[in-house]
Amino acid sequence: MRNTRPYSDTKYALKYIRADSDAMKNLIRDLLNSILEEEACEQAGAMHYERAEGRRARRNGYKSRGLVTRYGKVELEKPQLREVPFETCLFDRYSRAEKAVVNVISESYLQGVSTRKMRKVLQTLGVEVSKSSVSRISEELDDDVRHFLARPLGGTPYLFVDATYIKVRDNGMYVSKPVFIAMGVNQDGYKEILDSRIMDREDEDWWTVFFDDLKKRGLTGIKMVISDGHKGIKKAVEQCFLGASWQLCHVHFRRSVIKTVPAKQRGEINQLLKDHIESPNLLANLAEDLEARGLDKASSLIDKNLPCLYNYLAFPPHQWIKLRTTNTLENVNSLIKRRTRPIGAFPSNQSALRVIVNILMDVNEEYAVDKKHIDLERND
Repeated sequence: MRNTRPYSDTKYALKYIRADSDAMKNLIRDLLNSILEEEACEQAGAMHYERAEGRRARRNGYKSRGLVTRYGKVELEKPQLREVPFETCLFDRYSRAEKAVVNVISESYLQGVSTRKMRKVLQTLGVEVSKSSVSRISEELDDDVRHFLARPLGGTPYLFVDATYIKVRDNGMYVSKPVFIAMGVNQDGYKEILDSRIMDREDEDWWTVFFDDLKKRGLTGIKMVISDGHKGIKKAVEQCFLGASWQLCHVHFRRSVIKTVPAKQRGEINQLLKDHIESPNLLANLAEDLEARGLDKASSLIDKNLPCLYNYLAFPPHQWIKLRTTNTLENVNSLIKRRTRPIGAFPSNQSALRVIVNILMDVNEEYAVDKKHIDLERND
């Protein structure tokens, strides 16, 4: 008997999908506006109203932009920037991700993880909810996913890796699973999404499998791998990329240290870390000061990670700012979270990969036309 009881993880979907003719338009509008906002923040170099030294442009309001979809016209809010024109390829290719989202919602219903109300909504919108239609659309989307994840790779001096977590239905239960994502800087200095896989666990063995798959596809020339402080990543890098160094992300490092500090002191210690992290000597001195103040855990954590914080200094100075954090990949993870939030939990690993990789394919297309992430020809 099909289970029609609503799961807590479908609340996000039900928030956007209501039993009226505008339900899917609202879903598409919210998803695409989130993407536009993320693009604007990245191009401006700062969040909305954020005061940041790296800001490249100021915001200049929004301009309405109509977009005709199969569910009717959707009014979007296109951000405007003062110093530079806001650019997006979203309007030319939004339908790919939209198609994947609609497909997963339909698949969820067929597997009994949604409600009868959702079926009525989908039928009202003219979306065919049948095993044959879902299977056909899934096959079309999966062909693109397989091609993207199997394409040959080449020389990649710098590799950024991270994991984000999603909920997937597995043997009748919802479980949290890690999504591994690899982004590289290729020999021409451009960013490139290399791979993404859904794994059962995040440990050394699974990261080793992930890295080995990258090498089988032709990944070579790795000089440094940048990631958070996960022990499994570090050990897998040592095993899979002999001769390459491992760089601990400065942002993740600061977060780890701050967690060991009493809440009332976190703001002060965070600022001290920012002021001292540019130099290994300064950071070592800070560790001594923290120990004298009785913050032994924070001091020990700094001493323990000092050898992994400054490998980027072996490369030309103009590259340093791009090599000491995983901020770019963190932005990609945030985009995935925002665009998959209406789905809630995925009915299967493959359905999750189908949506996530389509998002990553869009990101990769942006990278291809973006400016160089690192100028590898400069030696100063």
